[in-house]
Amino acid sequence: MLKREVKKVQLQAHREKLKDNPNAYTTDIPRCYESVVDHLKEAGYIHITYKRAPQEVEDFVNLIFETQKSRPFFHIESSDGLPFCWNSPSRGGWDIDYIKYEWGHLKSRNQNGGDALCLENLSLQSARCNQHIQSSLNVEDLLEYDGKLAIVIRENTQARKKLFNSRPWRELLNRLEKWK
Repeated sequence: MLKREVKKVQLQAHREKLKDNPNAYTTDIPRCYESVVDHLKEAGYIHITYKRAPQEVEDFVNLIFETQKSRPFFHIESSDGLPFCWNSPSRGGWDIDYIKYEWGHLKSRNQNGGDALCLENLSLQSARCNQHIQSSLNVEDLLEYDGKLAIVIRENTQARKKLFNSRPWRELLNRLEKWK
């Protein structure tokens, strides 16, 4: 079997494991509580740590994740239910049966510099989505692909607007102020 064929088989198996695991999208969330801290610092909350502000960090991650319907931001599935979101094959990513999240910036850091470093720009993405679908583009640019991708982008963008105007979000921002 050629190397390319082996990778295809491995990717197919990985996608099937994700589909079959009812916890595939939630298993990695506790790790995200730690991984978001550097992004919070970049957004101006320079004194925050997970140990100092566990509730605020967890609330931030949970609000963002729930707003994305507890899935990667660009989550879509094939007609047979296989996800088009998956992990990077490096470091055993295709060997695990859950999504290992990355923090993505909906307005690309490569195109927007420091303007991209704000709380409302962060999303939870799979490696495939962050590196191959968004690939340093602004999320609005991806609407050109149309279809299921455009639908999920519009739904998640609308849900985020609602979140960012909500009482829980405003209360979280107030609690985060002391970490600036």
